[in-house]
Amino acid sequence: MTHAQRNRKILDAIAEETKRAVASKKSAREALIKEGIYTKKGKLRAEFGGEGRNAKAVA
Repeated sequence: MTHAQRNRKILDAIAEETKRAVASKKSAREALIKEGIYTKKGKLRAEFGGEGRNAKAVA
């Protein structure tokens, strides 16, 4: 397998997963949770712009 063939297979797999993930709101949310972007409670993780654990502390 050449480097170009390998890259094509990877891009095809990414495209298939994306197509599956955006099929519905529920599948999109599940994909984001699985990838670690959202928590199981549906909150955006701090490293992606969500509130951190200390965000509620008074400054």
